[in-house]
Amino acid sequence: MTSIQVNKRKRWLISIWMKWEGLFRTFFHLESFDENNHFLCVRVRTYRGKTLRLADGQEIRKGDQIAELHVNNALLFKMRTGTSSSMQLAIQMIRATEQILPKIPGFLLSHPNYRNVTGIYGVSFLYRGAEQFGFTVIDLPKGMFCFLTKIYLRTLFFVIHPQGKQRLQTKTHLLIPKIITMSTKELMRRYHVSND
Repeated sequence: MTSIQVNKRKRWLISIWMKWEGLFRTFFHLESFDENNHFLCVRVRTYRGKTLRLADGQEIRKGDQIAELHVNNALLFKMRTGTSSSMQLAIQMIRATEQILPKIPGFLLSHPNYRNVTGIYGVSFLYRGAEQFGFTVIDLPKGMFCFLTKIYLRTLFFVIHPQGKQRLQTKTHLLIPKIITMSTKELMRRYHVSND
């Protein structure tokens, strides 16, 4: 088997969800870092949570501007259905991340709305191995946002993963969303290549 087969009912659910994803991207003005790699999208927003202390000693505080990361779930689904195992999918995701991270500093510096961001920030199930790229992984504070995020991401997982229902029943302990963040200073130190 070279790819994942999706039944008609699941395709219908996926179609509805992807239309919602498109509306979400349009409404919140999500942008791609790279026209050739749409794995991660971004929008600028004001951070409203508790202070985040990052591995490099920097902090993201309430009121700071952040670049909020969003995985392109349509592309993630395409990647998943084109692979025969979770390991192959993980390799594709790692490669996509490796390719896009060096593009982010230039994007932030060239877009006026992003020049004052304190860091990049996302909430996802996809946090394993993030530290190797320079991210700090932090537990979501308990509360309504955490509760609603779990529901949203588990619904997403059910829809786009071919064995979503079974995985939700057997891998619940692995489906806990966490904050993934990196300070702009650390991002520039690791990935910015000066053209001077």
